Amino acid sequence: MYKIIKPSIFAVLILLLISGSALFIPPLIGLADNGDFERVIIPNGLRHEQQWDQNDFFGYFNHKYDRLQYYNPAKENIKSSQSLIVRFAMVLDNMFTKDEKFDTRFLAAISLIVLALSIYWIVEVIEKMTDNKGLKYLLALLAVIIFGDIGYTSYFNSFFGEAVAYPFFILSISVLLKLSQNKEIKKRYLVIYFISSCMFVGSKNQFSPNGILSFVLLISLLFFNIGNKRKILVLSLGFLLLGFSLLMYLIIDDNIYLINKYHMMTRGVMLFEPDVEGVTKEIGLDEQYALLAETIYFDRTPVIDPKDEILLNNFYSRYNVFSVTLYYLKNPGAFSKLLNFGWKNSFSIRPEVLGNYERNSGKEYGEKAKFFSLWSYLKDNYIPHSSNFAHFFIILCLIFAINRVLEYKNRGVVKINYYSEIVMLYVLFTGFSQVVISFIGAGDADLKKHLFMTTVSLDILFFYNFSYVVSIFYKKCKIYKNNRKEMS
Repeated sequence: MYKIIKPSIFAVLILLLISGSALFIPPLIGLADNGDFERVIIPNGLRHEQQWDQNDFFGYFNHKYDRLQYYNPAKENIKSSQSLIVRFAMVLDNMFTKDEKFDTRFLAAISLIVLALSIYWIVEVIEKMTDNKGLKYLLALLAVIIFGDIGYTSYFNSFFGEAVAYPFFILSISVLLKLSQNKEIKKRYLVIYFISSCMFVGSKNQFSPNGILSFVLLISLLFFNIGNKRKILVLSLGFLLLGFSLLMYLIIDDNIYLINKYHMMTRGVMLFEPDVEGVTKEIGLDEQYALLAETIYFDRTPVIDPKDEILLNNFYSRYNVFSVTLYYLKNPGAFSKLLNFGWKNSFSIRPEVLGNYERNSGKEYGEKAKFFSLWSYLKDNYIPHSSNFAHFFIILCLIFAINRVLEYKNRGVVKINYYSEIVMLYVLFTGFSQVVISFIGAGDADLKKHLFMTTVSLDILFFYNFSYVVSIFYKKCKIYKNNRKEMS
């Protein structure tokens, strides 16, 4: 079988077969609109179908959308890399269907192709850890079980930014791992990393700070012997990526900014505090705003309209990301609360309240797909959702990383091989940074969805380190068997 089909191709074929049947063949699987789609679809010339039932929000998803023919109420296009993918999908849709509708399956196809390339490369990297053919195929299958879980791929049939962020982030990691296995750094890998990272950090505002980490990751290549031309390319791409990330952060949509800023205080700083008035005063607000503690922007009977002039002038203007960050740094107890909340919600792949089926599928409102959901089921039900477990897992990953570095040194491998450990460190910092950024930026409002990339990061770390441990265990067993044969 190995001569006929490589483990990496085997993984891609299994992914396309399973995910393709879920995303493209009825009953289709996707994610319902929670109200966020409009800010993406309207600027891109789309809208819900006229017969769309607003009661379907949260419960049912729809794969068909109307194209706006004559008038677009949006003043300007949404500024995100997601729009590039949506527009490209619309072009593909028009080429094949030539009607006034848009089918989200063209979006899903683009994301699935990117994910397939990512898994192809990451399996190629992993299979070099062992010389056992059967183990290579098992690890390839595990890659599909983890990264092809319906909890991840259901995003592809939706207008959530995660549909772009997820496959392109995986691609950015896999291409650098692939790069680290070559004696000579290939320029195309650097370009692919740059493009995929731009797509990732530009897909949602909360990912834009990751551009700083991406910049550091690229610049760290300068410490390897890569040649002057490649050093210039690395520097150029690094600073372009940093500038792009800063731009994406500065042009955040005003409405999203206000929602996040409201939750930053009411569902973050004020959350579950015994002395809310004292906390409110410390942050620089009038104590009367303590009444807003634990409320959300979308409350049907709000204490006060979140867009009221009083809040605009005397509430939002009194704090920002920097002052809130400073508050957490000055208050270790509050920062500990932040981390505990974050890590505890970092193990769930699937949004809690969003259905996966269309109304005409015959499924119940809000029903979740069980198809190919083994990994998300195991994570939801059998992995401890606690900060202690997260810390224990991270420590294990660091121990394995140190062990690999010592192995590289003993084997005298090419220096660039060490770069794979820097890539894994980047993945770890990406997960950790999203815990901090998500909670500081929007409190615990929809925290599990905001921590999506933390979940992804933990899964990458698990797969890479599990593959390493299994390969080491196999080598030990092989050595033991050989020794027994020699003794007998």
